[in-house]
Amino acid sequence: MLTPAEAATLVFPAVNQAALDYLKAACSRGERVVCAASVANDEVAAAAGELHRLPAIHDADFATRFFALADAQSIVRVLCPVSTVHAFMTRFLAQRRPDLQLIGESPVQQQIAAHRALMARAQRLMPLVELCAGGFPALSLREAAGVLRQASLIYGESNDDKLAAMMGIFARAPQGDVVEIGSLMGRSAFVLLYLAWRHRIGALLTVDPWTAAECAQHDSPAALQHVTDEWDYEVLSEGFMLNLVPCRADDHAHLRLPSEAGFAAYARGEPIRSPFGRPVAYSGTIAVIHIDGNHDHAAVNQDCGLWLTRLAPGGWLILDDYVWAHGDGPQRVGDALLRDQAEGIECAFCCGKALFVKLRH
Repeated sequence: MLTPAEAATLVFPAVNQAALDYLKAACSRGERVVCAASVANDEVAAAAGELHRLPAIHDADFATRFFALADAQSIVRVLCPVSTVHAFMTRFLAQRRPDLQLIGESPVQQQIAAHRALMARAQRLMPLVELCAGGFPALSLREAAGVLRQASLIYGESNDDKLAAMMGIFARAPQGDVVEIGSLMGRSAFVLLYLAWRHRIGALLTVDPWTAAECAQHDSPAALQHVTDEWDYEVLSEGFMLNLVPCRADDHAHLRLPSEAGFAAYARGEPIRSPFGRPVAYSGTIAVIHIDGNHDHAAVNQDCGLWLTRLAPGGWLILDDYVWAHGDGPQRVGDALLRDQAEGIECAFCCGKALFVKLRH
């Protein structure tokens, strides 16, 4: 009887990212993994330490070579991250070696299941999208699912409910600039950029300095003071730019500046160059602004005090983390805004931890 330490999982064919992902996860949990393929793959070989060569599944000596490797390496489980091989191995192992467990779904079935889960996720959110659209034409189910899928590929903290509300409010936003203060790696920026294009609102301007000094949350508990130290801010900057590469390039510019300096540049009214060097013109009037920068009360208060002076009648403020476990800066600023400017506010609601505020026309 093999001990857990002796038993191994065979990844075959170990030729793609799914194989590398499984290898990394298995190693982190102490699982012994053997990798094999019928073709060379230097990346997998380097990650695994060795890539065993096996014949193609249709070769006459495949069975002999496969079982010899399985016995020599104490294989008890087999993962097949390629659909054609998975289909073959399902029948092959059941007929020849039922003691070897084929683990994991077929890559084809994984895609089908992922698509169905995505559509169900979008379907669940559609009532919220339509409610926030307030009777104006909202995104279709397919469009909403597409936005969710692409946004999920980008690291970020905006959850589904917040994204759904964003999808809805753009249906009744005026024309003007779309601005984001604090972008991290671009999840919400991608959504803003798509929605601004989809509803013909205006160009997107993102502002984020990506520096440790600007990110430090001084009002947060002491235990959280150094959380931001983990980031490599050059990776943040480059990652943001890479994540927005597939999007439109002629209607987005970024200012790697603190919020105050970014506002001064915006207020000058001059075109700002896109990441691809094209000049992007802004109207100077903001249709939708997403404030998600430093959450210290003074920083949020300054962001709102500067940028909301340009918010158009009928425009929207999205104040992120109005409900936040690590401080009350956004909530204090939001509450003051709701109290002091009540007569100028058409509607306000909280969704996905963010405060959404629409000005009267």
